[in-house]
Amino acid sequence: MDLTQLASTKMAKSEVEMTTLRIESIFSNFSFYKQNYLNIINDPSQYYQVVESANIHFASFSDERLYLGDLLQLWLSDKWTEHQLKTLAKSHYLLPTQDGVNGQNSLFLFAFKKNSLFKQAYAYAWNTLENKVQEIALNESFPFYCHYLTLSRPKRV
Repeated sequence: MDLTQLASTKMAKSEVEMTTLRIESIFSNFSFYKQNYLNIINDPSQYYQVVESANIHFASFSDERLYLGDLLQLWLSDKWTEHQLKTLAKSHYLLPTQDGVNGQNSLFLFAFKKNSLFKQAYAYAWNTLENKVQEIALNESFPFYCHYLTLSRPKRV
Protein backbone atom coordinates (compact mmCIF):
# COMPACT_ATOMS: atom_id res chain seq x y z
CA MET A 1 0.00 0.00 0.00
CA ASP A 2 1.34 3.43 -0.94
CA LEU A 3 1.85 5.85 1.94
CA THR A 4 0.34 8.65 -0.12
CA GLN A 5 -3.02 7.05 0.62
CA LEU A 6 -2.71 8.65 4.03
CA ALA A 7 -3.94 11.92 2.53
CA SER A 8 -7.42 11.03 3.75
CA THR A 9 -6.16 10.81 7.33
CA LYS A 10 -4.71 13.48 9.58
CA MET A 11 -1.36 13.31 7.79
CA ALA A 12 -1.02 15.86 5.03
CA LYS A 13 -0.13 14.54 1.58
CA SER A 14 2.69 17.08 1.36
CA GLU A 15 4.28 15.48 4.42
CA VAL A 16 4.41 12.12 2.64
CA GLU A 17 5.83 13.66 -0.52
CA MET A 18 8.59 15.36 1.49
CA THR A 19 9.52 11.88 2.77
CA THR A 20 10.02 13.15 6.32
CA LEU A 21 7.57 11.80 8.83
CA ARG A 22 7.01 13.09 12.34
CA ILE A 23 6.54 10.80 15.32
CA GLU A 24 3.24 12.51 16.14
CA SER A 25 1.84 11.80 12.68
CA ILE A 26 2.93 8.16 12.81
CA PHE A 27 1.03 7.63 16.05
CA SER A 28 -2.02 9.56 14.90
CA ASN A 29 -2.19 6.96 12.09
CA PHE A 30 -0.67 3.99 13.92
CA SER A 31 -3.44 1.57 12.99
CA PHE A 32 -2.68 2.26 9.30
CA TYR A 33 1.01 1.48 9.79
CA LYS A 34 0.25 -1.72 11.72
CA GLN A 35 -2.23 -2.84 9.07
CA ASN A 36 0.27 -2.19 6.25
CA TYR A 37 3.38 -3.31 8.13
CA LEU A 38 4.41 -6.10 5.76
CA ASN A 39 4.00 -3.93 2.67
CA ILE A 40 6.04 -1.14 4.25
CA ILE A 41 8.97 -3.29 5.36
CA ASN A 42 9.20 -5.01 1.97
CA ASP A 43 9.02 -1.86 -0.18
CA PRO A 44 12.24 0.20 -0.06
CA SER A 45 10.46 3.42 -1.04
CA GLN A 46 8.22 3.08 2.02
CA TYR A 47 10.73 1.45 4.36
CA TYR A 48 13.27 4.24 3.99
CA GLN A 49 10.88 7.08 4.83
CA VAL A 50 12.88 9.47 7.01
CA VAL A 51 11.46 10.01 10.49
CA GLU A 52 12.30 13.32 12.10
CA SER A 53 14.60 13.01 15.15
CA ALA A 54 14.78 9.21 14.89
CA ASN A 55 18.41 8.23 15.35
CA ILE A 56 20.99 6.43 17.42
CA HIS A 57 24.01 8.29 18.74
CA PHE A 58 26.48 6.29 20.81
CA ALA A 59 29.51 8.52 21.39
CA SER A 60 31.96 8.06 18.53
CA PHE A 61 30.88 4.46 17.85
CA SER A 62 27.63 5.04 16.03
CA ASP A 63 25.57 7.90 14.66
CA GLU A 64 22.82 6.42 12.53
CA ARG A 65 19.47 7.51 11.18
CA LEU A 66 16.42 5.34 11.77
CA TYR A 67 13.72 4.94 9.14
CA LEU A 68 10.02 4.15 9.27
CA GLY A 69 10.63 0.46 8.53
CA ASP A 70 13.26 0.23 11.28
CA LEU A 71 10.94 1.72 13.86
CA LEU A 72 7.97 -0.42 12.86
CA GLN A 73 10.06 -3.59 13.14
CA LEU A 74 11.38 -2.57 16.55
CA TRP A 75 8.00 -1.48 17.91
CA LEU A 76 5.87 -4.30 16.55
CA SER A 77 8.36 -6.94 17.70
CA ASP A 78 8.25 -5.36 21.19
CA LYS A 79 11.97 -4.51 21.16
CA TRP A 80 11.80 -0.72 21.62
CA THR A 81 8.74 -0.41 23.82
CA GLU A 82 7.75 0.20 27.41
CA HIS A 83 7.71 -3.56 28.06
CA GLN A 84 11.31 -3.91 26.92
CA LEU A 85 12.36 -0.90 29.00
CA LYS A 86 10.86 -2.44 32.10
CA THR A 87 12.46 -5.78 31.33
CA LEU A 88 15.97 -4.45 30.68
CA ALA A 89 16.29 -1.23 32.62
CA LYS A 90 17.06 -1.39 36.29
CA SER A 91 15.86 2.20 36.57
CA HIS A 92 12.22 1.32 35.85
CA TYR A 93 11.18 3.71 38.61
CA LEU A 94 12.00 6.56 36.19
CA LEU A 95 9.17 5.42 33.95
CA PRO A 96 5.53 6.43 34.40
CA THR A 97 3.74 4.30 36.96
CA GLN A 98 0.59 4.00 34.87
CA ASP A 99 0.69 1.03 32.50
CA GLY A 100 -0.68 1.28 29.00
CA VAL A 101 -4.35 0.68 28.42
CA ASN A 102 -5.20 -3.05 28.65
CA GLY A 103 -1.54 -3.92 29.27
CA GLN A 104 -0.44 -2.48 25.95
CA ASN A 105 2.73 -0.45 25.58
CA SER A 106 2.42 3.27 26.10
CA LEU A 107 6.06 4.13 25.31
CA PHE A 108 7.62 3.63 21.89
CA LEU A 109 11.30 4.50 21.63
CA PHE A 110 12.57 6.26 18.53
CA ALA A 111 16.00 7.66 19.47
CA PHE A 112 18.97 6.98 21.73
CA LYS A 113 21.78 9.26 22.81
CA LYS A 114 24.94 8.47 24.75
CA ASN A 115 27.58 11.16 24.38
CA SER A 116 30.42 9.29 26.05
CA LEU A 117 31.20 5.73 26.99
CA PHE A 118 30.97 6.56 30.69
CA LYS A 119 28.03 8.99 30.61
CA GLN A 120 24.33 8.41 31.11
CA ALA A 121 22.38 7.18 28.09
CA TYR A 122 18.98 8.62 27.20
CA ALA A 123 16.15 7.28 25.12
CA TYR A 124 13.42 9.37 23.54
CA ALA A 125 10.00 7.80 23.31
CA TRP A 126 6.52 8.72 22.18
CA ASN A 127 4.17 8.47 25.14
CA THR A 128 0.77 7.40 23.81
CA LEU A 129 -0.98 8.20 27.10
CA GLU A 130 0.16 11.82 27.10
CA ASN A 131 0.70 12.27 23.33
CA LYS A 132 4.15 13.74 23.75
CA VAL A 133 7.84 12.90 23.53
CA GLN A 134 9.42 11.73 26.76
CA GLU A 135 13.12 11.57 27.68
CA ILE A 136 14.10 8.47 29.67
CA ALA A 137 17.41 7.92 31.49
CA LEU A 138 18.77 4.43 30.84
CA ASN A 139 21.12 2.29 32.89
CA GLU A 140 21.45 -0.17 30.02
CA SER A 141 21.43 0.90 26.39
CA PHE A 142 23.51 -1.71 24.58
CA PRO A 143 20.66 -4.26 24.30
CA PHE A 144 18.59 -1.69 22.41
CA TYR A 145 21.46 -1.09 19.99
CA CYS A 146 21.82 -4.84 19.48
CA HIS A 147 18.12 -5.07 18.59
CA TYR A 148 18.72 -2.39 15.96
CA LEU A 149 21.67 -4.32 14.51
CA THR A 150 19.50 -7.40 13.96
CA LEU A 151 17.01 -5.61 11.68
CA SER A 152 16.40 -6.94 8.20
CA ARG A 153 16.23 -4.15 5.61
CA PRO A 154 15.24 -4.28 1.95
CA LYS A 155 17.80 -3.19 -0.64
CA ARG A 156 17.55 0.46 -1.60
CA VAL A 157 16.35 1.13 -5.11
